[in-house]
Amino acid sequence: MKISAATSQFPRYQLQTGDGPVECVPNEVILKMKSPELDTLDESFGGRVVERFSLGSSLRSESGEILRLKLDEGEELASSLRRLAKMPGVEYAVPNHVVRLEAESTRSVSSQPGEGVPDDLHPELWGLHNREKSGADISALEAWKKTTGSHQGPLIAVIDSGADYNHPDLRANIATNPGEIPGDGIDNDGNGVVDDYFGYNAIDDNGDPLDRRGHGTHVTGTIAAVGNNGQGVVGVNWKARILPIKIFNDEGVTTVDAILLGIAYARERGALITSNSWGGANFNPAIFDAFAATPGLHITAAGNDGGDLSRVPAYPANLPLDSILTVGATNKKDEPAVFSNFGRNTVELFAPGRDILSTMPGGKYGVKSGTSMACPHVTGVAGLIASAFPQLTPEQIKDRLIYSTDPLASVSEMSISGGRLNAARALSEDNVAPGAPNDFTVTSQDSRSARFSWTGTGDDGWKNGPATAFEVRVSEQPISEENWSHAESLSTPRGAEIGQFHHALFEQTPQKNVKQIYAGFKAVDEAGNRSSLRTAEATLPATPVAYVDNFDQPRSEWQGTGRWQHVEHPERGRVWSCQPDGPKDGTFARLTSPTFDLTGVEKSFLRFESRQDFDYNNLVYVDISEDGGKRWKRLDRLQDHGVWAPREYDLSEYDGKSIRLQISSETLATKVGEGTVIDNFEILGTKKAPAESAEAF
Repeated sequence: MKISAATSQFPRYQLQTGDGPVECVPNEVILKMKSPELDTLDESFGGRVVERFSLGSSLRSESGEILRLKLDEGEELASSLRRLAKMPGVEYAVPNHVVRLEAESTRSVSSQPGEGVPDDLHPELWGLHNREKSGADISALEAWKKTTGSHQGPLIAVIDSGADYNHPDLRANIATNPGEIPGDGIDNDGNGVVDDYFGYNAIDDNGDPLDRRGHGTHVTGTIAAVGNNGQGVVGVNWKARILPIKIFNDEGVTTVDAILLGIAYARERGALITSNSWGGANFNPAIFDAFAATPGLHITAAGNDGGDLSRVPAYPANLPLDSILTVGATNKKDEPAVFSNFGRNTVELFAPGRDILSTMPGGKYGVKSGTSMACPHVTGVAGLIASAFPQLTPEQIKDRLIYSTDPLASVSEMSISGGRLNAARALSEDNVAPGAPNDFTVTSQDSRSARFSWTGTGDDGWKNGPATAFEVRVSEQPISEENWSHAESLSTPRGAEIGQFHHALFEQTPQKNVKQIYAGFKAVDEAGNRSSLRTAEATLPATPVAYVDNFDQPRSEWQGTGRWQHVEHPERGRVWSCQPDGPKDGTFARLTSPTFDLTGVEKSFLRFESRQDFDYNNLVYVDISEDGGKRWKRLDRLQDHGVWAPREYDLSEYDGKSIRLQISSETLATKVGEGTVIDNFEILGTKKAPAESAEAF
């Protein structure tokens, strides 16, 4: 069922999972085929295909790779997801998640035309020009001396609750569709949408993206409220080409299928930049695929839970794509807003997001707070960059946004850049790359880490102040310019004084074999110019195995209760398996290890392989005890994977102690598939020696 503004009761379904209930559309599945030619699902899975989505240039396709399925009456969603995922030709089968905009308050503000240029720089537009704390803004006045945007500039898609395209402060900056004749009831450009003159409504699948909730209109105004027009407010861009795409209904609700259509429409219309002030806790691979297939720079809000995205992810903010740029929020005092999510390796930068004035539907204006308000500040500056430097790629625009920030001590460990958006610096005219150090080398290495060091260089060669930042990447192959972008990035310090010594640390889990690591280095300036490449390499020694059990011996020292059994597996020899003989009603079982004596062992590390095949609400726990099994401490909860996966745990805090491990299976559903299978258990560690160096067992 499609959500629409006319829908008074949106259907709700709570899918019970190990992480708690997940809201999704009842009896609907989002499924991706490995080959779009496979079209036999209708007869075999108990349902029908109701929609297909293409990852190509068109909005929909008769042979689209991603499908929306409607299950037949009586089909149970959790078991259907598991069954569909196992079908030949299916890449994934996931729920059609529901995503909601957060409830928010808006303070109304009247229009106050002022003096000067622009004449609509309202006193409450502190994010553009902070009158209370000098410098605690994005330096918009300085940026506007270079450019105020362009009606020939990049197409910016605002994927949100739509926009009031009739608002007097927005109308001139809405990019109308030249291939469509408004109001004639005909799909003139043949893209599958009738009268999409002002944009697209993915919720109702029509050409009217009019916003009645206000969220999208507010976001749009921050990006591009018309500048110097004697009324209301001014956006980061005075002139722009905004493409409103409505994915949320008037109650602030959407589903994955509408999100896919919205992203596809932005791709079809050729948007260079998308603004995404929305998100949720559930990863959906279809949304990942849609963004991955859409060229451009996708700017996302970090979210308003006040948490670390490195620990508790949100999406699309945490999508592992180079095209994603995630934004946290600051307040008038240039501090991180208390509600803003953050992440040392997940949030690129911060921008003003507390008490932000912008446009509202009906020609009105209001103040809102959230990372939803920070995101469009960055989107707006991305538009200015693309207008001033039309030759830049989305990757180069992203570089300028990250490396031109104003460093803030308060967010130095909360984001990749360690800073807050600066529009003027992002528009810097700089074509000279920083210098490259001649002393990039490995200065220490052991079985778990390698430290790379270098001397800081200048912004322009070896002069004009220090380089803005440094990049260090590592790979198991020698690094060159050709494979630089594919290597893994390490956390690095920002630039400091020329000649200062810096370090970056590579860390790994213990390995049984010697590992060769290759590293590459580049210095970066605020315009994204990079130095020439420097390389180094490190050799990480193997970690000895303290204990190993592949369970292949007929007798095992492990003890299983309930349905844990030591059995033959058709592919792996003997394994420990729980519920090996198919579906069972609710059960509880434990698999307990013998005692492991870690006396004299340091840097202990546990590794084993497991496979889970059960419904979403079945739970498997990994626990540890250091008192012989009287008290247990939780190490992990294993998720439903359906494939063999490694499990790894640092046990360094138990060095020198005797421990036992326990794997508990608690089945809360009546359908459990093949259950849980465990294989190849081992503990690695080095033997502590009285000398400074450690020796193997």
